[in-house]
Amino acid sequence: MERFQLQCSSCGKPISPNDRFCTSCGAKLGDAQTSGTSPGSAFSGNEYIIEQKIVAMRDTFGIKDRNGNLLAYVKRKIVSWGPQFWFESPDGTRLGEMHGKVLAVRPTFEIHDSQGLVAVVKKKVLKLLGSEWWLEDNSGKEIARIKGNVMAHDFSMYSPSGAELARIHKKWVTIRDSYGIEVLGREVDPYIMVAYSIAMDHAQWKAGEGFALGVGGIGLGGMIDDFGPKR
Repeated sequence: MERFQLQCSSCGKPISPNDRFCTSCGAKLGDAQTSGTSPGSAFSGNEYIIEQKIVAMRDTFGIKDRNGNLLAYVKRKIVSWGPQFWFESPDGTRLGEMHGKVLAVRPTFEIHDSQGLVAVVKKKVLKLLGSEWWLEDNSGKEIARIKGNVMAHDFSMYSPSGAELARIHKKWVTIRDSYGIEVLGREVDPYIMVAYSIAMDHAQWKAGEGFALGVGGIGLGGMIDDFGPKR
């Protein structure tokens, strides 16, 4: 998958998020001197509708607010080793990416914004009934888990302290396969919660298309309760 690439604002050449100086022109780099759009500009609200497959030929769907205004596209690379998605503003600006790791010891989705890795979705593999997926920040600290029925788009995200962070449901939508995300807390960035929801939806509905599922090919069960201890 083509990676999101920051550019030097002086010469336009590609740079790394960790560069202090442009390797092409030597310009000193800083947050105000590099180009790149933060997902925060698109995900600043509390209510989102994920409208799937609005352009079926490109496996593209839209993220809208509750009034139907288009905030961003999510596009999936159709031919890839493991699921790969990118988030794009309506004007075509890359906002971030999500990569499924099919060869990882523990199945994972990595969530990136324009600056790099921001979160990782991980799955417990040694579980015989149902599945457990949780969310970590880029330092490996657990920040959220899910509980509910992923297949029915009826589940919630909770912080490790038990606070409800977001609800995923179909109350606002009438279009088939679409669902709503209601952000209840800001402990986790809304962009990450949206990406987490999309990862769970993909893991549930696309489990038979090559994503590593662990013991015996067991995918996400219909009902999920992820608050047991990790092994």
